[in-house]
Amino acid sequence: MALGFYIYPLPKGTEYTEGELKKCDKVIELFGYCGVAEGLITKEGWNFLINSYSYEELYHMDKEAMWFDGDSVEEYID
Repeated sequence: MALGFYIYPLPKGTEYTEGELKKCDKVIELFGYCGVAEGLITKEGWNFLINSYSYEELYHMDKEAMWFDGDSVEEYID
C-alpha cells in the first residue's frame, strides 16, 4: 500500500511503501519532493512515520530535506 507519492515519472508517478519509508534516505527524499509540491504523504503515511520515528528524528530529516522551515521540534510538531 502506498503511503506517499512522487508525481514523476508521468503518468503514474512513484509510490513510497512502508518498506521504502523504513529507510531514512527515502523519507528525506519524499520530504524533499513534498517541499517543491511534487510529492505527498497520505494520512496513513504520516501515522506510519510518526509511529516509526520520533518527532525529533522526523524534524532532523525534514531539516535535511528543507521542506518545513521550523526553528524547533515543537514548531515542527505544530
